[in-house]
Amino acid sequence: MKFAFISTMEGWHWGGSEELWSQTASALRSEGHEIKASVAHSPGRAEKLSVLERQGIEVESRPAWSPGRLRRIAKKIAGKGRDPFERLRRFHPDLAIISQGYNAGGFEWAKACTEAGIPYVMIVHCNCELWWFGDLDMDAAVASYRNARKVYCVSHGNLDLLRFQLGEPLPNAEVVWNPYAVSIDPATGWPDENQWRMACVARMDPAAKGQDLLFRILSQPEWRERPIEVNLFGTGSYEKNIAKMAETLNLSSVKLRGHVSDIEAVWQQNHLLLLPSRYEGLPLSLVEAMWCGRPAVATDVGGNAELCVDGHTGFIAPAPTVASFGEALERAWKRRHEWRAMGQAARARAEALVPKEPIALFIQQLKSCATSKSAEHAVGKPVLRAAD
Repeated sequence: MKFAFISTMEGWHWGGSEELWSQTASALRSEGHEIKASVAHSPGRAEKLSVLERQGIEVESRPAWSPGRLRRIAKKIAGKGRDPFERLRRFHPDLAIISQGYNAGGFEWAKACTEAGIPYVMIVHCNCELWWFGDLDMDAAVASYRNARKVYCVSHGNLDLLRFQLGEPLPNAEVVWNPYAVSIDPATGWPDENQWRMACVARMDPAAKGQDLLFRILSQPEWRERPIEVNLFGTGSYEKNIAKMAETLNLSSVKLRGHVSDIEAVWQQNHLLLLPSRYEGLPLSLVEAMWCGRPAVATDVGGNAELCVDGHTGFIAPAPTVASFGEALERAWKRRHEWRAMGQAARARAEALVPKEPIALFIQQLKSCATSKSAEHAVGKPVLRAAD
């Protein structure tokens, strides 16, 4: 079979949303399927793209322009072998997988697939109440999602919001799980409790991940006096800004650790995950912390509360505000001697809810979409919410 993977992510050379499609493409290629991928050009090309190429996957790097502009430019250069839509039509895969970092970005690709009679699925890796479809985009958005064989969101919260944003029931939609970067073997040992260490594992992006909220809480007198260390793991476009915030507030407890590839090593040294996010899909850092037997303090955005059970496997802040997250963090502090038991409960919840092999499961879903004759035939049974 032939599969085309189209990533619409721009602005970063790699991100968590790229893992699902790239690992799926790699696994399908290892089975002998013909695979092509299209990604937006970015400075500092990701090494993982080179790995795909060495596996025999053709990776196209296209101009990082907005979709509408991309189609206009493509029309101008048609016939010169540089039109990404024309290359897709010539390849004519059994299924195209359009991977979006948020609730839009792939509509031109969906239109191209529809015009060429190519079945496709769409992935939404994140959604937020700040992202709505304007009058100029609404028809394209509805058509793109309606015509897809499947629409995959990474959390029920994101999917419910997408249905509301579109005013569409989307019977062809369900939740998909992203791959995670920790072992499912028994959880790592518990760190010593001479100092309480908390980790915020997220890209450096205050607008999304809320590091500014966390810093304002930690600047309060009671938190300055407590025996804590708060470690920030991750990179991004706002590293200097975040470092400057910590310096301005004189937060001696905050340590910026940068990117780490060994996530299990993070949890060998830290007791608690902090996620003061303003919006999310379903953060891999939460799934990974749970597998490693760690509780979390998280905001009720995206799929956080679908996995983290307030008072049982962690603590949920109703809103991404200083007052709300501060109250949840204070509740967590008062129960710090229960964190180990809560981490064990988090591990048990991961074992019960999170697929052991999310890529293998996704491949089964894609093959079903590729072989079905219509979108109606691809609609599966309703998927239970993680909290059910």
